[in-house]
Amino acid sequence: MRMGLAFFALVLLGRLFYLQVIKHASYARQASNEHTRKDALPATRGELFVHDGSGGISPIALNQTLNVLSADPRFVKDQPATAQKLAAITGGSAAAYEKSMASATEYAKLADRIPNDQAAKIKALGLTGIWLVAQDYRTYPEGSLAAQTLGFVNADGTGQYGIEQYLNPELTGTPGQLSGKTDTNGVPIYTSGNIDKQPIDGKSYVLTIDRNVQAEVEQALADRVKAVNAKSGSAVVLDPNTGAVIAMATYPTFDPNHYANVSNYGVFLNQVVDGQFEPGSGLKVFTMAAGLDQGKVTPDTTYNDPHCYTIDTRQVCDAATDLPGPNRSMTVVLRDSLNTGVMFVLRSLGGDPNKFTLAGKKTLYDYFTNHFGFGTSTGIEQANEVPGIVNLPSNAAGNDVNYANMSFGQGIDVTMIQMVAAMGAIANGGKLWQPHLVDAVMNDDGTQSRIAPKLEKDHVISAAADAQLNQMLQVVAKHGSGYIADAMNPNYSIAGKTGTAQIPKSDGTGYIDGANIGSFIGYAPATNPKFVLMVRINEPDVTGYAETTTVPLFGQICTWLFNYYGIAPTGQIK
Repeated sequence: MRMGLAFFALVLLGRLFYLQVIKHASYARQASNEHTRKDALPATRGELFVHDGSGGISPIALNQTLNVLSADPRFVKDQPATAQKLAAITGGSAAAYEKSMASATEYAKLADRIPNDQAAKIKALGLTGIWLVAQDYRTYPEGSLAAQTLGFVNADGTGQYGIEQYLNPELTGTPGQLSGKTDTNGVPIYTSGNIDKQPIDGKSYVLTIDRNVQAEVEQALADRVKAVNAKSGSAVVLDPNTGAVIAMATYPTFDPNHYANVSNYGVFLNQVVDGQFEPGSGLKVFTMAAGLDQGKVTPDTTYNDPHCYTIDTRQVCDAATDLPGPNRSMTVVLRDSLNTGVMFVLRSLGGDPNKFTLAGKKTLYDYFTNHFGFGTSTGIEQANEVPGIVNLPSNAAGNDVNYANMSFGQGIDVTMIQMVAAMGAIANGGKLWQPHLVDAVMNDDGTQSRIAPKLEKDHVISAAADAQLNQMLQVVAKHGSGYIADAMNPNYSIAGKTGTAQIPKSDGTGYIDGANIGSFIGYAPATNPKFVLMVRINEPDVTGYAETTTVPLFGQICTWLFNYYGIAPTGQIK
């Protein structure tokens, strides 16, 4: 009996030694793991700033510190009662809180964006298994200003649309990780020593946008869209000497602080970069540029306007109000926006002004794509930019009829950002700059590291051809239809061109009756350009062409910009 007891005691001591000494470290790690949680330590999202017009910068996308409300259901003693107490403070749904806790095992996110005053009240309750973690959320102090350009940050902290999406990896940064033991109430205990990996905060940027110009352009655009009862409109202001976008607007718009309240997701889209369209007569500028640069025409070259050309049994004509006539110069072609005139230029590019040739079409294609950048995305810092469509001259879509139409801006798809970049090259003497929105990166010490503009192509056309085209476009602005002359400021030289385009049917069977897109693109002062401006009005509910829908808007914004920049009067071309 004694031997049996002694043996049992020996076995027991051995077991205790095994558990307390040999396996102590293993069990300690296991116990620690059962009371330790791993959580991401969010990085701070980079912020966005714009120029304020006085040499400083102004915030347009910031972070606001709020709180995430979470629960560990294992430690919540009375889930229904706890849910009721939380809902009484947050205004949330007690039923939703209770459901979240009931369906989770260890962790349940109950709500986010809890204001700090509510967080203090929740902490004061001392509820077991309930905790709050401070977290940064995106806020837009200027409301709807530049909304489509900015985009927004969704509930998951991911940038959507605009620059928020395009630069999301850079803005987001890299999250860290921390470990924290829980107290007896299941609330994580975090200390600086528990940080496993430090987060790397996102980069902050200064944009090229001038908030004053942006605000003025948005207001003028909204007023004009309403005045002509149009479906929508857009506008963009660009510095022709760097490619910097000064303002970019689309109407209708939205407030990115309240993006979840938007039912028509189409308002999230930036028409300047993702709204490709057939530009109409505005594209005649670049057909004429090709003819001048190739030496096939001069401003004084004339042709006999037949009003219509018959091409493969189809008639392609001038606008209905234009009459046929002899000896129409190339300057008159742009001034009066004659379709047959730019078809004459296209024919001349092939060496024979009396017929369309593959050589002529190839030359026009080369200028549109390789010289002026149509058919390729510009690379501007915007999500969802589209490249447009320029049909190859060698395939079926590049037939003579389509290229005849393409010479005056139909049967080709472009974007407004491509148009202002290309017009900027005409304005500055031939340099095609990449349009861009990021001006500088903010450094930790508050200084800025400027990002150099990118030159895409030097000498898109010769200096001589550029000077000729500049004069021709000034004539358009000064001596175009009465509507154009009336809308332009008589104290300044302005170069520009209207565009009225039909809207193709979605099934590709033709164009929508009575619907059009009106636009005007130009630069000023023409003798020393400070800005390129393009405005576009989609489906106005008024009669007439772009002269009556968009030209007044262009003139209004131009006059405001002259005053804003303090540009001295230059006079107009004779």
